[in-house]
Amino acid sequence: MSVLISTERMFSLPCFEGLRLLRRYMIRHPNMEIFELLDLINQVEADAHTLDMEASVHLSSIVEPDCPMEGHAFYQSCIKAVLIKHQPIWSKAMRSGRRRFVRTLNPNDQDVFAAAGLMEYPTPHQVVTWWDAVSGYARLVSDQEKMEQGRFAEILTLDHERARLNAIGIDKEPEWPGFDDNYAGYDVLSYDQGETGLQNRMIEVKSTTVSPLRFILTRNEWQKAERTGEAYIFHVWDMNKETPTLHVRTVADIAPHIPSDNGKGKWSNVTVPLVIVQA
Repeated sequence: MSVLISTERMFSLPCFEGLRLLRRYMIRHPNMEIFELLDLINQVEADAHTLDMEASVHLSSIVEPDCPMEGHAFYQSCIKAVLIKHQPIWSKAMRSGRRRFVRTLNPNDQDVFAAAGLMEYPTPHQVVTWWDAVSGYARLVSDQEKMEQGRFAEILTLDHERARLNAIGIDKEPEWPGFDDNYAGYDVLSYDQGETGLQNRMIEVKSTTVSPLRFILTRNEWQKAERTGEAYIFHVWDMNKETPTLHVRTVADIAPHIPSDNGKGKWSNVTVPLVIVQA
């Protein structure tokens, strides 16, 4: 039965040094099993008890087999492997810049980055390259999470509209154009009863976790909303709640927050505050 090793144990100098020692013994004794190597290390190495050898075995499975064994490059390989595989929550802050990011870490984690030569000033080119590469991966992870959150919000709206249509006696299924066409200008197509029969209800879906609540609106989305008028509404999901909370806004509600073009400049997106109306 495998043991679950926490990110905190993996991302530590005792684990990194344990991996360095383990790799050296793997080279010297290529025919030994891992448990035999650990027994031998504990018998031979007086300082083995100060290292996290159990965590180092797990780390060995995610660090490149041919990674450098000496110098800063070894620690950098270990750090990168843990960040990519385990995606610790604090890794998202790497996008904010090196110094600002490091200030968010606890002292032990700061020591890990310092030991890897990643806090040197003036900053060597190789260190700049490392930060850019790993920060870029953190951005990709964050973008993926935002996309998944947005898709989940769209699914919530589809479920909400199915229930609403059923409640008002409309035997139709809402459609999901936002999944098939990123330039549709809205995400979900639903329906309402109008004076002349069935009317389209175009829904732009937004999700937010920030406080105070707000969301980003693009120019394309607003132009579609403005052209459509009352048939266009906004579903804004507050994802901070255990059960996400829906806030519905009309084009008229959003209009006061839309900026104007000036001179040759044109706005491309705008942050819209979600003003909560008290009952």
